[in-house]
Amino acid sequence: MKKKIHSSLCLCLLLFVPGFLSGFDSPLEWEGWQPYSPRDEIRPDFSLRKKGGPDGKGGLVISHDGREGLFGAWGKTFEIEGDAHYRVTALAKNRKVKNARANRYVEVFFHGPDGKYVVDDRLGVHTRPMYPWDQPTDAKGWTKFTEIFQAPAKATHATVRLFLRWEPKGEVEWSGVSFAKSPPREPRKARLAAVNFRPKGGKSTLDNCRMLKPFVEKAAAKKADLVVFGECITTMNNGLDHVTGAEPIPGPCTKYLGTLSAKHDLYLVTTLFERVGHKVYNTAVMLGPDGALVGTYRKLCLARGEYRRGVTPGSGFPVFETRFGKVGMMICFDVHMPEVARGIAANGAEVIAMPIMGGHPALAKARAIENQIHLVTSTYSLNDDWMQTGVWDRAGELHARATTKDEVVIHEVDLSKQNFWRANVGDFRGRLRHERPPFELPE
Repeated sequence: MKKKIHSSLCLCLLLFVPGFLSGFDSPLEWEGWQPYSPRDEIRPDFSLRKKGGPDGKGGLVISHDGREGLFGAWGKTFEIEGDAHYRVTALAKNRKVKNARANRYVEVFFHGPDGKYVVDDRLGVHTRPMYPWDQPTDAKGWTKFTEIFQAPAKATHATVRLFLRWEPKGEVEWSGVSFAKSPPREPRKARLAAVNFRPKGGKSTLDNCRMLKPFVEKAAAKKADLVVFGECITTMNNGLDHVTGAEPIPGPCTKYLGTLSAKHDLYLVTTLFERVGHKVYNTAVMLGPDGALVGTYRKLCLARGEYRRGVTPGSGFPVFETRFGKVGMMICFDVHMPEVARGIAANGAEVIAMPIMGGHPALAKARAIENQIHLVTSTYSLNDDWMQTGVWDRAGELHARATTKDEVVIHEVDLSKQNFWRANVGDFRGRLRHERPPFELPE
């Protein structure tokens, strides 16, 4: 039987009353947790579920009544060492929560003994909160949040908040919460390669694919983990089009490209026309280091010249696990529409590979910044005012730009690093998960 903590209590986040769970016979691991809400009139109900949690050792519950706009969290403050690394972990289980991605989240912020923010030398301004992303929900309905954060040098304390907001009649149970000193994040370096190469003189789709071999060899010699080629590579300059050059996937071209990726132990991305019955798609393919087809993405935002010729749009925003991180794909005109990159990033992508005929480079910059992803673009152009071949970082800067035809360029990134994009924004990628508009996108 649950026992309620009266909603009339209005406690400052940093004002903790020792033993507030007395009478519940609660496990020691919950001691020090206190309810928080910015205003008493939007305060939800807080309670302890004595036998809650996946292990039956207890859970902290936030429940909303039928009103809109309720906002609250469980909070606890920990003493820390400045500059040290700490891992925060929490498990959450929802009941009647319509938008868990946006409204159920974990926040960590570092501060001084008086509860006030301190200057973070990494930002040059006062500290900003940080947010671990959620992992896929398990079979029992529990979702894990976990991440390692480095404390600012001047910080002496950290406060962890476990939120539920804006969910009429919704409820979340938090359990398995820990905040402990940790080794730093393991580096996750990836060498991302883009190729400016336009096939010419081939007479078949396989002829064009065979022309990629020396460029894959060059990328491999530079120790590339991922190499991206241009759009519609199999029908470029060989007399074939979206109908005569279309083939199944898996098919002859993906089989050949798989031999290249396997021989050189890397991931390879390009696009080709895919036939499925009466339908033809412009499809991006990713081949893995084992030669197998990792996955496909069918171009969602077709250019006018494609849909008027009967090409079919795809659907969904798939993301694929690789040995260095999560990778998505998009194609050319997709960059003109913010929803595509947003959908792929929302599904967890850290890198997006984009074969592209052309487009405004400002759009690549925007997609990289607004989604905090690394974007690898491979185009056929070298014009300064048109899309470039290269690697865009999470600050929207273009690295390793190709300046000549038939050039392979490469840029190394470390996906483990937090990106403090701007001082007043902080770690924007962490915020995106719950701050982007509250609509769900298909997987």
